[in-house]
Order: sequence, then C-alpha cells, then structure tokens
Amino acid sequence: MSRHPNKEIRAAIEEMIQAGWRIEKREGHSWGCAFCPGGRAGCRPPTSIWSTPRVPEHHARQLRRAIEHCPHRVLRTSEGE
Repeated sequence: MSRHPNKEIRAAIEEMIQAGWRIEKREGHSWGCAFCPGGRAGCRPPTSIWSTPRVPEHHARQLRRAIEHCPHRVLRTSEGE
C-alpha cells in the first residue's frame, strides 16, 4: 500500500492498523477507506481517509477519534501478539 503524503495522517493510519482497522486504498478525492474491526457488524460506516484535507492535523484527529470510540478495538503489538 502506498504511503499517505501527510505525516500526521500517516501516523493516524498506522494507529488504526495497530487497533485492528482494515485500510483499503482508493482513487479520487479519498486516499482510502478505513473499516472497523467489527466487520459487517461494525460500529460505524467506513471512515474516509482524505488525500488532501484542508487542515491535515484536524483530519488526523478525526481518524484517532474514530479509533477511540470504536468498541471493537483490538490493540496489536509490533511482534504480532
């Protein structure tokens, strides 16, 4: 998967992956889409990850907030535990 051009959003995407979210790369205005680890019974619709938001720091904060409010959150370590 290609990297997001903004470092704050890239860090938030990495946190989503660590929390068990599935990230799919997209084309167009949206850089990608993040899916809750709850699968079809997930707590929310997919979260869009914008390629060029007006304020990248705010968008990164929105992505982190989605992680915090998800009841299906599963923290993973870098060792795969």
